[in-house]
Amino acid sequence: MAMLSLAIMQTACSSEVPNPTPDQGNFSLLLTAADIQTEVQTRASIQGVDVNSFYVSLAEAEGAPIMEGRQYGTISFSDCVLPAATGYKLWVESCTESEATALNNGFGAYRFYGEAVFDVQTGKSTPVAVNCTMVNAGLQVVLDKSFTDKFPVHAVTTQDSRSLVFNSNNPDAVAYYNMQADVLPVSLRITGSSGGWDDRLDVTRQVELQKGKIIKLYVTYSVASGARIDTDCLLKW
Repeated sequence: MAMLSLAIMQTACSSEVPNPTPDQGNFSLLLTAADIQTEVQTRASIQGVDVNSFYVSLAEAEGAPIMEGRQYGTISFSDCVLPAATGYKLWVESCTESEATALNNGFGAYRFYGEAVFDVQTGKSTPVAVNCTMVNAGLQVVLDKSFTDKFPVHAVTTQDSRSLVFNSNNPDAVAYYNMQADVLPVSLRITGSSGGWDDRLDVTRQVELQKGKIIKLYVTYSVASGARIDTDCLLKW
């Protein structure tokens, strides 16, 4: 395993307030995404993570919105000038929870999230650091040639409301799940047919997804053991 730093550490609104009014200050936002542990051969899977496209929202301590869903790369200095006050809440996300299971034809997308609470003092610039981490989980299915040769007609289907289908037509597909806990069990139906009535496969297996990880599921076949299913960690965010 190799450590790959995304090198996405950028600062917005980093200047001090010029000629502030008696009750104004500003904040400087430092946004990072967690380092990624990944196998060398899977680095292409993580390309495209760009904090500039993450959405920033800001609210007063009482909850009144100040900024809603502004892309980080578009935030200007004037957006960061605020009345001096305590308890400002800022949160950042790469997409919403609903988008995380709806994008990419229903397979979803990774979701990074981070938040911070800070105060603004008159005439001063307050540094605010937010580290975003992956808060959902992913599942990728790899159908080995031994399995697809044995069962030319095949599918691995999730047994949930989305009924997502993995097959040879979408070998790079990753299904993403929002996580209410650190672990989520997902049932899968694995079917296959070689064309004969007496040579069919129809089994159900369960895999545990883990928050912040993409799990790779390998489906293979051998005469000795039949269909075999193994899991391995593809990416850990």
